[in-house]
Amino acid sequence: MAEALQALIAALTFPGVPGWTGLILALLLGLLVLAFLGMPFAVYGVKSRLEALELQVLELRAELRRAGSSGATRPQIEQDWEEPAGFSRREVEAGPRLSAPVPPPPAYSAPPLRDRRAEPKLDWRPPRA
Repeated sequence: MAEALQALIAALTFPGVPGWTGLILALLLGLLVLAFLGMPFAVYGVKSRLEALELQVLELRAELRRAGSSGATRPQIEQDWEEPAGFSRREVEAGPRLSAPVPPPPAYSAPPLRDRRAEPKLDWRPPRA
């Protein structure tokens, strides 16, 4: 048994790496194969749940069809929104503007650029006597 394990380890070794790395890779590969073999067993319970959901959806659709074909008159829907100020149907029907709208003038008057200073005005001179 020990000789078979040593032969397996010798067959799995790569040149330049320790002998146990090939065994670790073989174990990881075996674990991966087991995971793929076990996957269908994890999926078996899903099919019945999907069928139950499909039945519920079919029942809901049938209810909606019955409610829609009951012959009841639908109430008239009132328009509950107003068009924004400055909006008119003529603007929409005319198509897109060819020029950009003119922006309104600023609400405040800015002082001229030459009178503004970014740094504070400091007076380091001693006061006059």
